[in-house]
Amino acid sequence: MKDLLLKNFWLSVKFALLALLSLSLCACSDDTPTSNASSAAQTELIVATVGGQPIYLHEVDTAIQIQHYDLLLSEYEMRFTQLTQMVNARQAQIDGDVEWLLDYPEPPRIEVNAGERPVRGNPQAPVALTVFCSYQSVHCAQVHPQLLALLDTYPGWVSLQQIDYPMHFHREGHNAARAAHCAARQGSPWAYADGLYARARHLDSETYPLLAKQLSLRAEDLATCMQEPQVSARVESDLALAQDQGFGNVPVVLINGLYTRGPKSYEHYAMWIERELRRIGIASGSVHPQADRYSAGGEPRVQHTQLPLRLEGTSLSTAAENSSALIAVEGKEAVRFSTGASLLQGVQLTYIHKDHVILNNHGVIERLNLRGANSEATDLPPLTSRTPRDAATMQRIEQPAGETRKLIPPDGVLPLGQEWLRQQLLEREELAKKFVLAEHEVDGYKLLRLEGIADSEFFAALGLEEGDVVLRVNDEWVHSGQNPLWDALVSGEVTDVTFMRNGLPQRLQYTVAESGYFDDLDSAPENSNSSGSNSNNNDSESAGEGDGAGDQEDGEEDSDPDTDDDEDDGV
Repeated sequence: MKDLLLKNFWLSVKFALLALLSLSLCACSDDTPTSNASSAAQTELIVATVGGQPIYLHEVDTAIQIQHYDLLLSEYEMRFTQLTQMVNARQAQIDGDVEWLLDYPEPPRIEVNAGERPVRGNPQAPVALTVFCSYQSVHCAQVHPQLLALLDTYPGWVSLQQIDYPMHFHREGHNAARAAHCAARQGSPWAYADGLYARARHLDSETYPLLAKQLSLRAEDLATCMQEPQVSARVESDLALAQDQGFGNVPVVLINGLYTRGPKSYEHYAMWIERELRRIGIASGSVHPQADRYSAGGEPRVQHTQLPLRLEGTSLSTAAENSSALIAVEGKEAVRFSTGASLLQGVQLTYIHKDHVILNNHGVIERLNLRGANSEATDLPPLTSRTPRDAATMQRIEQPAGETRKLIPPDGVLPLGQEWLRQQLLEREELAKKFVLAEHEVDGYKLLRLEGIADSEFFAALGLEEGDVVLRVNDEWVHSGQNPLWDALVSGEVTDVTFMRNGLPQRLQYTVAESGYFDDLDSAPENSNSSGSNSNNNDSESAGEGDGAGDQEDGEEDSDPDTDDDEDDGV
C-alpha cells in the first residue's frame, strides 16, 4: 500500500513538471518580456574570445548580413520555382483561384552616408533610392529606365542618388564616372548620365566629348575636368564606400536602406516603395503636394519669366561663385549679378548659363533668356514631353502588324540638346542622303541602310553605325517610300527607333532636352572642388546685342540576372 502511494506521488510530481515545462514553452513562443530577454541573451551570446576579449554573435551577424540575406534570397527563389511548378500541376487538376502565401524575405536595412551629391526628384522625399552602379554595366543600364519610371509614378515621394561603383572588368567604368561628375559641374548631372547608360555597350574615349556636344556642354572643359585628381578621388571614394559595405556586383539599389541586389523589375522596386510609404503612414495612391514639380510628364517645369528683367550678357566660370549675369531690372541700366543675388523682392538669381539664367520667383522656378540676335529663335525643336503614350500607340510600336511578340526593350534614352539638334537638322538634306536602299522589302518598298556615316556627328550621337538598317521610327516603317525620323525628332514626343545591326534587332529612344539649367534645381552644380583652381582660364563670356558682342558657341571647339560577373559589357 505504501509503495502504491509513493508511486502515485511521483507520478503527480512528473505531471506537474510536464505541465510547468509546457507552460514555459508556450510563454517562450509568445512575444513577451520573457521571450525578449531570451532573444537579448541570444544576441549577447559570446562565440569566441581573443585574449579574454569577447566576440558576440550579433557582431558576426551584422558583418555578414548582406551575404546571409543573399543566401535567404537564393533559398526563396528555389522554393518559389518549385512552388510555381506545384501550383501549375495542381491547377491542371483543380479549377480555382491561387493564393500565394510564400513570404519574400525581408532585406536588411543598410545605412549609407551618400554625402553631398545631386538628387534627382524631391530632395526631401520620404523614400530615397540610393543606386550603386557602373555606367558600363548593361544590367545597370537595364535598371535605369525602371528607376526613372518610379520617379514618374511616385512624383515627390521618391528621390534618386547615384553612387559610382565601376566593376574591375569595366575598362571605361572609371572614365564614364569621371565624365558624369564633370558634366554635373556644368549643370547636367542627369541628362549626361542618361546618355551614358544608353551607350553602356559602346563606351569609349569618343563618347564623352560627343555626348557633351549634343547637350551643349563645354567639351574641352569636360576633358580637362576628367584629368583632375579630385575627380578621380571622388570616384575612388564611392568605390571604397561600396566595398566597405560588402556589396558584390552591380546593380545594388537601397530603398530607404533596404538592400536589393541585381536587376529587378519595376514591380519589385515598386513593392518596396509601397511598403515604405505605408510604414511611414502614407496611403497608397496619395498625391504629393509638389507632384507636378517633380513629375517628368506634362509641360516643362521651367517656364519663361514675365518679370520686367532683361538679360544682356553672361560671364561663366568653372566656379559658380565667380560667374555673373548682366541684367537690366525694370528698364534701368544693366548691372552684374552673381548667383544668389536678389533681383526684385522675392526674386533670386539661382543659376547662370551661357544663354539664359534661372530665377526663383517666390518659390516658382523660371527662366530668363539672353536677349540677343538668336535668343528668341522659333525654330528650336520642342522639348520632349514624357507623358506616356496611349495603349494603342504603344501596341503598334512594340508589336508591329504581323508580329506575335513584343520588340526588345530599348537600350536606353539618349538626350539631344535643342540647339545641337537644330544645328544638325539644318543639314537634313545631306543627312537624308546617308539612307540608301537595302535588300529587304516591306509593304512593297525597300528598307533603308545607313552608308557613309563614319564621320557623321549626327548619326554617331544617335548611336547609329555604318551598315545599320533602320526599320521603324515610333509606329511607322522606314523605307524608300517614307522616312519619319526627321518629323519624329521635332514632334515633342519620345522618338523610338528600331534598327538591325549584324543581323540582330536593337532599339533606342531619344528625347529633346533643354540644356543649361539643373536637372535638379534644388542643388548646386558640382563645381565646389574646383572653385580655387584655374577658374579664370575656363571663364567664358556671352553677350546679347546690348553688349555689341556675339555669342560664343559652347561645345564647338543576358547572363546571371543578378550580377555582372559574366557579362561582356563592351570590355
